[in-house]
Amino acid sequence: MIWISFMLTCILSAQGWETVTRDGTKYPLDFSTYSLYISTDSENGSGDELGVNMYKRGGDNDGRVIIYFNSKWTVFDSCSRFSYPTNIPGERNKIWKISRTATHVSISCNGVEVYKKSVAGSCSNFKDLDVDIMFDSSSDTASDRFTTGGQCTAKGRDWEQ
Repeated sequence: MIWISFMLTCILSAQGWETVTRDGTKYPLDFSTYSLYISTDSENGSGDELGVNMYKRGGDNDGRVIIYFNSKWTVFDSCSRFSYPTNIPGERNKIWKISRTATHVSISCNGVEVYKKSVAGSCSNFKDLDVDIMFDSSSDTASDRFTTGGQCTAKGRDWEQ
């Protein structure tokens, strides 16, 4: 466990990681090129939440992802879909990767894909890939740091963008 914490600490101190702010600041992100990586150290059952809002350039809402650290892991996307993944890695320190394509939203945790949903069809959100992201001031209590580019390496594995 000490080794894992050390590795994640080393990664998080790397250039490009920023401290999460919940003051309405929007950060540009082009999902066609990059993914969003978020570090947390909340335990399941803590009641914490990871909440990220996405906006089209110009201001209109383009989607939302919330991960609930409840007694049962819950993932919500703004297409009104809930998922209860059971394959969340057990380590307390986690790096979440949120990726989007024109047809899918996927979430990985410590290199393990835990959520993937199609956004084609009736869902009007998640259509733009070049967006602004904002950490939700009313619900996000779990996010510590984030980055939107490069590679993320931990436990001897390279995680793709």
